Amino acid sequence: MILFDMKKIITSLLTMFIVVSCADVGNKSIKNVSEKQVQAQIEEGVTTRKEINDLFGGPFETTFTDSGEMIYRYQYDDTTALTAETVGSVLLTFGLAGTKTKGQRNELTILFDENDIVKKFNMSNSDIETGTLLFAN
Repeated sequence: MILFDMKKIITSLLTMFIVVSCADVGNKSIKNVSEKQVQAQIEEGVTTRKEINDLFGGPFETTFTDSGEMIYRYQYDDTTALTAETVGSVLLTFGLAGTKTKGQRNELTILFDENDIVKKFNMSNSDIETGTLLFAN
């Protein structure tokens, strides 16, 4: 009876883990966008803030430089917790040892001048990895 209950518990944990193991967070307009694609869409000294909003929607974050120029930041993270470390932690310790997630981050940062024209921009695609408890970086 106890063995049957443990099988149910482990099956439930694994099912729950698989359902919630993938996450995509952020502005989906830059989900599959490369640096080359962004360079084809934005021209420094020409593209306006309105055109940026039309292309990418609202930014993830808006800040200002000391001189008052606006900065837009777009971010999109596509991660999974379906890693060897997390699966081992779930199976052996019911997740109490922690979790590890891996994935890709796309980030677009745009600096506008005082006339709301793109002054500078940068697009980056990078690998990301985070962890909790034993797998903390």
